[in-house]
Amino acid sequence: MSNSAVLKPHTRIVELDALRAIAAINLVLFHFTWVYAEKFGYSSDLGFKWPFGAYGVEMFFILSGFVNSMSLLRRGKPVDFVAARLIRIIPIFLLVIIANLFILKLAPMNEQVSLAQFAANMTLLPKVFGYECVDPVMWTLQIEMMFYATLVIMFRLGALRRYFVGWGSLLIASLIVCPSLDALAVSHGEAGWFIAASTIRRLMLLDFVPLFAIGFMLYMIKTGVGKKWQNLLAMTVAAAVFHSIDHGKHNPAATVAIIGLVTACAYGRVPVLRFKPLVYVSTISYALYLCHNNLGSALIYRFDQAGIPPLACFVIAVVFSFSLAIIITNRVEQPMTNALRKAWTRLRTREVGVAVA
Repeated sequence: MSNSAVLKPHTRIVELDALRAIAAINLVLFHFTWVYAEKFGYSSDLGFKWPFGAYGVEMFFILSGFVNSMSLLRRGKPVDFVAARLIRIIPIFLLVIIANLFILKLAPMNEQVSLAQFAANMTLLPKVFGYECVDPVMWTLQIEMMFYATLVIMFRLGALRRYFVGWGSLLIASLIVCPSLDALAVSHGEAGWFIAASTIRRLMLLDFVPLFAIGFMLYMIKTGVGKKWQNLLAMTVAAAVFHSIDHGKHNPAATVAIIGLVTACAYGRVPVLRFKPLVYVSTISYALYLCHNNLGSALIYRFDQAGIPPLACFVIAVVFSFSLAIIITNRVEQPMTNALRKAWTRLRTREVGVAVA
């Protein structure tokens, strides 16, 4: 089956921006309640926990499969797609990594970062080199970066034209490799071949390919590419593969609900999500994602140790995180991003002029 049909033009889908905001808010709630309580502990009971962080990540990867497929296929040029992504991600990320060298020294983390770990984190792919992220939350950004590479490789190989072959091959690999390596981990975890196979598994994103595939198929349906029933079937297969390799970490009913929500938003059928404050949060969501966890944990700890009630500590950390995200977005991220985008546009314009001449 080929998807060589011309993709329909699109306008910005506000509801998808709102979903990005919801994913960011979900992450903040998860880290400041469930994760902080489990990892460091409040001096007394907070009174509630938000344990749904995994579902925010699941929704984000499905959303990423849709949005980034749209971005690449609309642009039609991988170099422009990659440039847009790197301009958006790298500058503020590098600044936050440097800031974390100092933040991690604060209680309750009390951690030192080695030169090797710092260098690995500056590549955005620390786990590929065997090092932990300086901020645990950043593991999802590493997955995102590798997804961009996967998407571009598939585009270059023509696997996004014959997408059932491209995504189907990856889903089959996920279905075979992930359970097999998981079963052999205890008995062969130290073997060289096992380490090599696990590295390939990580680089090929085999644990997350089904989620990205769902997003891609949804974009095919949205743009009218291919037969709808075949794309729906492919989405169903991808969801089944995800839960077959997931070891019960996610509820299938939640996956169905998430897919339904993303689909409804893709078609603009959830007007309640056009709520302006929620859409605004989407504009600061990247800075909020990068900056909230370690610094927020340090704030909670300081105020908690000073005798402030846990709920007040939580509120202080949330307000501070959102305020910092607003400042960083407006004063640092957007000016840097706009300058880099203009520079890239000038460069591409000169290249086109030289080619024409």
